[in-house]
Amino acid sequence: MTAIAPEQRLLNLILGLSNTRHRLTRAQIRDSIEGYAPAPSGADEETAAAADSAFERMFERDKKALRELGIPLETVVDPAHGDEIGYRIRPAEAAMPPLELTAAELAVVGLAADYWQDAALGTDARQAVMKLASSAEHGPRVELPFAGRATRVQDAVAALIEAVADRQAVRFEYSSASGGTGTRTIEPWKVVFRGGVAYVVGHDRDREDARIFRVQRIGGAVRRVGEPGAYAIPEEIPLGLLAAAHTSHTATVALRPESGHALRRRGRAVGVEPGWDLLEIEYTHDDALRAEVLALGGAARIVKPRHLALAVERHAAAALEVGRG
Repeated sequence: MTAIAPEQRLLNLILGLSNTRHRLTRAQIRDSIEGYAPAPSGADEETAAAADSAFERMFERDKKALRELGIPLETVVDPAHGDEIGYRIRPAEAAMPPLELTAAELAVVGLAADYWQDAALGTDARQAVMKLASSAEHGPRVELPFAGRATRVQDAVAALIEAVADRQAVRFEYSSASGGTGTRTIEPWKVVFRGGVAYVVGHDRDREDARIFRVQRIGGAVRRVGEPGAYAIPEEIPLGLLAAAHTSHTATVALRPESGHALRRRGRAVGVEPGWDLLEIEYTHDDALRAEVLALGGAARIVKPRHLALAVERHAAAALEVGRG
């Protein structure tokens, strides 16, 4: 497993514990949260014990860090599951104290939220900024919730985690990267967080093969089908599928001067054109970068790859048609 920064692991842990309706056990945390090494399969007793000890030390440090951040980590014991201890974070209780922000500080918060555009908490970050901005005219103090209201993605993640625990198939509407939509029925094996993005790995009954799905592309509710305990989760889950789904690509993006600060921060300047700055941007998903460019309302355009530039043009043209209607 590739090592990641402790801050990224902590973010993944926060997302996982905030998105479960009931709890995540230590084993589930270790198995699904990126940054923790899964229990080694087929290892000898000494190696397994060393791996267990390393996980426990890391998890204890992360629990302490969460509590020092003021995030209410709740310990849950469920007698129905053998009294094994689990953990969760209640988003409604994870609130920061009232903040007093100047106009300049509010602008900085707005820029910070811009960097969350395609993360799982992007919607909640934007909601928080809107609450701060709207309150500026009426008074400097405002309650800023840590995770805000539940989002569609959070609901889907919670439903999938529960389905994995119960080994029950699920059905949902899914939009592929190419833009096509359809109904998928899968036997979920694992929910995994990578870089603030949630994925579910499982057996696709319609295609009779293992598949990975990005939770942000699930539309509507995740519905359970069939009976609990209807399938077995394989010991070796093909996480190579996840590596393929999270492959990094490079695009050349043109930005108007003084615009697209989130893209500029993670990009590299490669030249200029009249009225435009050219940057190379690393990205994972076509639709995520497409949405960022469209959100800038003409202040950004894709230069290459060509297929992504055409996708932005098609979506912009469709939006104009809807506006005229």
